[in-house]
Amino acid sequence: MNLRLSSLLACCGLALLLAACGSAHLRAPVSVDLPEVWRAPLPHGGSTAALVDWWKAFPDPTLADLIARAQAGNPTLQIAAARHRQARAWVDQARAGLLPQLDVDAGSSRGKNLNSIPGVSTQSDAQFSASWEIDVFGGKRSEVDEQAARAAAAQHDWHAARVTLAADVAAAYVNLRLAQAREEVAELDGLLAAQLAAWGRQQQAAGLMNASDLALLHTGASLAASRRSTERAEAQVTLQELALLIGAPAAALAGELEASALPTDWAPPGRVLPSVPAFAVNALPSQLLAQRPDVAASHQRWLALLAKRRSVDARRYPQLSLGALAGEARLRVGGQSSMSSLWSFGPSLTLPLFDGGARRAESQAALAEGEEAAAALQGKWQSAVTEVEEALERVAATRERRGEAESVAREWRGIAQRAVLQAQAGLHSGPQRVTSQRNALTAHRDLLTAQADQAQAWFRLYRSLGGGWNADPSSTNQLTAQP
Repeated sequence: MNLRLSSLLACCGLALLLAACGSAHLRAPVSVDLPEVWRAPLPHGGSTAALVDWWKAFPDPTLADLIARAQAGNPTLQIAAARHRQARAWVDQARAGLLPQLDVDAGSSRGKNLNSIPGVSTQSDAQFSASWEIDVFGGKRSEVDEQAARAAAAQHDWHAARVTLAADVAAAYVNLRLAQAREEVAELDGLLAAQLAAWGRQQQAAGLMNASDLALLHTGASLAASRRSTERAEAQVTLQELALLIGAPAAALAGELEASALPTDWAPPGRVLPSVPAFAVNALPSQLLAQRPDVAASHQRWLALLAKRRSVDARRYPQLSLGALAGEARLRVGGQSSMSSLWSFGPSLTLPLFDGGARRAESQAALAEGEEAAAALQGKWQSAVTEVEEALERVAATRERRGEAESVAREWRGIAQRAVLQAQAGLHSGPQRVTSQRNALTAHRDLLTAQADQAQAWFRLYRSLGGGWNADPSSTNQLTAQP
């Protein structure tokens, strides 16, 4: 008897050892070839702000307030936070599988002919059971690692949603201010076009202008009014988009973001766009892209699938568990009572012998999932480098375009001012003055567009660099953390 038991234990130990040695080694993902420096020019001109405090550096405090409100009230962000909390709960559930499971069962019944006992009887019992699956090959620990990596990926997804939301709010806010500023330009242009149309009617009454030329002047006034209506509608559409991002009613937001009153007479444009501060961009992409939460999330998902492969492989090998049971049963019949107790304790070993290749197929599927995640991680890194390069190119291009637009607008302002002075001195006709002023307005409208394009380019660069998120202390329970 002792010899048989010793042989069985020796065989089990040999099977465990061979299974441990036979565990397949997991391959690492293909390495990503990152460039040593950016090909695009780095926007280091002027004073710079830290990426994490970039929104606070805006001279317009309204933008930082809108971003903070969006972080607290955006439904999409709340969904991402809830997914992270759900993933953390799954981590706790997986960790519970490493611990012994304890249960207590108790019951009592009274009736006639219970369990073939004649007469009326009362039966009661209570049992305490314990079980513990010993994690010999680390399958349970691998499940914990998998869920922990998925929880980390969910947290990075939350950070990525926060970065995207901040950039979207900023983009919508700048578009709103752009539409409001261009509406003012269209209103001023409409006033000047109306002056030209009135002058044309005077000229026609004096027999100095034909009907076709007057119709062209009226058409110009109508086009100016149409542009004003278009910009006003664009401002309303952008306001709705901004309200959706913040999670607030558009009517209440309209009162907060209302622009200055439109002019009723000629005056220089007064509505301006918020200036965009710069932030420092380092030379090495590995230093910058490491903070992108979507890249970090992709990396954690790859780690999760590696852990899943280990847990799947562990199920192909023997499983060892311990069990214990202790209980007491009481029977009462006709005033007489009897009591019995039971207990048991011992290990159990499960040896998978034949499953038709199901476990092996599951392992191959897990391996393919890991390779897919590795390829996705490599693609994420490559797309991140491309996005940063494109964003840097756009920042450089829009900076150059804004400089040209400022030069043109400055020249036309000077021409318009001289035309006004010459008209007052009788050296310039009224139509020439109005035409110069309208050209100056056109140059100013182009400058506004160039300023907005430069701001949007900076927002894209902020998003492509992953924003200023902090992966260490941030929690999805603290929705007011800095994006």
